[in-house]
Amino acid sequence: MVRSPVVLALLVLPALGSGACRRSEPRIVMATTTSVRDCGLLDELLPAFERETGIKVAPVAVGSGEALRLGRDGNADLLFTHDPDGEKAMLEEGLLVRREELMRGRFVVVGPPSDPAGIRGLEDPAEVFARLAQGKAPFVSRGDDSGTHRKEHKLWKAAGLEPSGAWYLEVGAGMVHTLRVAGERQGYCLADTATFLQARPTVALELLVDSGRTEWTNLYAVSLLSPERYPELRHEWAAKFVEFVTHGPGREILVQFGAAKFGRPVFDVLPPPP
Repeated sequence: MVRSPVVLALLVLPALGSGACRRSEPRIVMATTTSVRDCGLLDELLPAFERETGIKVAPVAVGSGEALRLGRDGNADLLFTHDPDGEKAMLEEGLLVRREELMRGRFVVVGPPSDPAGIRGLEDPAEVFARLAQGKAPFVSRGDDSGTHRKEHKLWKAAGLEPSGAWYLEVGAGMVHTLRVAGERQGYCLADTATFLQARPTVALELLVDSGRTEWTNLYAVSLLSPERYPELRHEWAAKFVEFVTHGPGREILVQFGAAKFGRPVFDVLPPPP
C-alpha cells in the first residue's frame, strides 16, 4: 500500500510505536492545522500542558482536511482543527465522541498596500470577492484542502463566482508560504488573523478586510475520536488535553494569546462546556 507523505512522517514519530508502547508512553499525537502552529500558539500551549500533566504532545500540522483524514485513519489521538462541516460529519458518522468548540478567530483578506481591487474597509464578502474576481491583482489561494481553503471556496460560492484565469494562483501549501507568495506577487489572499499577524513583518501585505460579520468567523474545535472505533488510541490522555484547554490553565493561555506579541488578544475564547 502506498502511504501519503504525512502518514509516512507519522510512522517515524516516537508516538507511533507498538500497541504496548502506545498505551504506556505518556505521549499523544495531535493532528492539527498549520495556523495554530504558524501563529505560535502551540509553542505556548504544548509546553504548559506537558508541565501540567507530564504528557507530551507530538503535533502534526497540516491542512484541516488532511488532519481530519488522519483522524479517520486512526493516525492521531486528538484533533484540533477549524473545519466545522468536516468535524460535524465525523461526529455524525460516529467517528468522534466529543467535539468542543473552543475559540473563534476571524478570516481576513490581505493584499498590496496600493489595493488595486479597492476592497479596503469592505465588510460584505460578496462585494469583496466580486471585486477580487475582476483580476486587477493576483489572488493567491492555499489550494491545500485546509480549513482556510475550504472557507475560501464557500465565500466564492456564496458570491456566485467560480475563480479561474491567470490571476488566480493555487500554491498547495500552508498559510505562511501562501502569504509569502502573495507578498512577492503583490496579490491578495484569505488568511487567518493570527498567522497573518505573526508573518506580517516579513511580507509586503496589509490587512484590508477585517470584519466582525459572522461570514468571516473562523471557528476552532478540539475533537476526541471514538474508543469503540479506534481502541488502539490513547483516549484518556487525549481527554486530558481537552480538559486542559476548556477548564484548565490552557484556557487562560488561549484568552491571553496575542496580547503581548501583537498588542491584542487574537481569539474570542468560548465559554467552557458544563
